[in-house]
Amino acid sequence: MYKKRNSSRRAHRDANIIKFYARLSLINDFMIGLEFLIGSIQFLPGNNYTVGVYLFIIASFQILLIPTIRIARDMKLKA
Repeated sequence: MYKKRNSSRRAHRDANIIKFYARLSLINDFMIGLEFLIGSIQFLPGNNYTVGVYLFIIASFQILLIPTIRIARDMKLKA
């Protein structure tokens, strides 16, 4: 009985971890899309190219966060 309760707690904890990292990943993906969209608009004639470049740099960094978030989630689940 004790083992079943313990595994139930672990399953609940794992589900919460998965939900947290899924939300974090969705927010990150949304921000990437928004930054690339606004950055692209800044490259239209008459806009500020510098802002566009900085947004592209920020979005590119966030693309690197995608595998980092997955690695952190997997490490948390194994703990």
